[in-house]
Amino acid sequence: MKAFFLKLLLLTLVLSGCSSTRKMLHDADLLEQSGLRNKAFENYQAIYTSNGDTRALIGMKRVAQGLLEEQFREAQMHCMRGNFEHALQVYESAFAYVEQHRELELKTPAGASDQYESCRTDYANHLYTLAEEAVLADRFDEGRAHLDKLRRFDRANKKAEYLALLCNIIPNYQLGRKAYEFGLFRDAYFHFLEVTRLDATYKDALLLRDECLTKSKISIAYLLIENPKVDHSIETSVGAMIKNAVLGLQDPFVQLLDRENIDQLIAEQMNGMSGLYDEKTVIQAGRLTGARFILTGELVSYEPMNAPQRGIERKAYLGSITSSKKVKYTEYRLGRGLDASFRYQIIDAETGRVYATAIIPFSHRDNVVWADFEGDHSMLYPGEWKWQLISSKEDVVFREKRQELMDQFNGRKGPISDQDIRGLMMNYHAAEVAIAVKKFRP
Repeated sequence: MKAFFLKLLLLTLVLSGCSSTRKMLHDADLLEQSGLRNKAFENYQAIYTSNGDTRALIGMKRVAQGLLEEQFREAQMHCMRGNFEHALQVYESAFAYVEQHRELELKTPAGASDQYESCRTDYANHLYTLAEEAVLADRFDEGRAHLDKLRRFDRANKKAEYLALLCNIIPNYQLGRKAYEFGLFRDAYFHFLEVTRLDATYKDALLLRDECLTKSKISIAYLLIENPKVDHSIETSVGAMIKNAVLGLQDPFVQLLDRENIDQLIAEQMNGMSGLYDEKTVIQAGRLTGARFILTGELVSYEPMNAPQRGIERKAYLGSITSSKKVKYTEYRLGRGLDASFRYQIIDAETGRVYATAIIPFSHRDNVVWADFEGDHSMLYPGEWKWQLISSKEDVVFREKRQELMDQFNGRKGPISDQDIRGLMMNYHAAEVAIAVKKFRP
């Protein structure tokens, strides 16, 4: 009897479960029939997940296939209306939906992939047309924005690449033409240079670039103005540094005439010239070089300074307390320096007009303090004491100055050489003159 009741109870539960499943399937079917496909899919999925009912799986597949086809129809409709960006998003979402529900073995509508590629092509052509219209109307920022969108999904579009170049080519060409009309040949040159860098065949940009370079190029010769108070070798070294600095500019507008033995060529013309000289003599000397402009240079003053070396006996301790052994070490001081001033002028070789002139001052000091000790200096502490062998109240250790003392032992044992200081001066003057030449606009 007990077994009978158990079987009856189990049968009742099974029938109850079947009834519940049938009701859930019925509810899902009603949702599907009323067009609420997403909700219907969720219900079918819940049924299949809970008991694996194949009817729920069939419902899932049927609803998912319908949703998929609806997405493709929507994408095709938007593409036909010209809503390309949204259409592509829907297409991509539909393809992702297939992958997401791979277990349902959904079927992509026939021709869907071709429709997607066709929509991409139409969108690319549309963006290119918009960009081209913008560029031709000189709306370059707008053109770049359309091309940026195009390149996101069509990086191999060669027409778009060149149109992007035109966004830089056309503005530079227009600015170059405008600068050319106003006689601003240097500015025009750089605009045409950028154009030819992007497309050497664009209109007459190459011809205009070369013409602007010819019109704006200046030829300069460097002439030394001797100062009898300064060593001639120093003057010529400064001149060589200046020539190298000007050449180092690699300025396409500056042609430095650096003929061999040019100084000998003009020596007679420049003989006896100083800070104040005859302009006619300079002009004549410049014409001998064939230069349009003359860059003159003179060391107006050159005053090296060498302080005598001094040795001062200092007191210290071989330890950090006053009871440590008292010793002495030697502190040395030596300084070198240089004061020099250089004057340059940029002169028109035809008219004698002075376009630029300046005196460039230079001042450098290198004062060094170092120390020497016959023993292990790492144990030293600077201090003061009255008697070396007897303690007194005046004995003191300057612990806070120990690092300064160690720096004197471990640092340089003298200033840089006169030659090094002179090199600093030459580099400084050469750099300043080169800057002046670069800024020169006749």
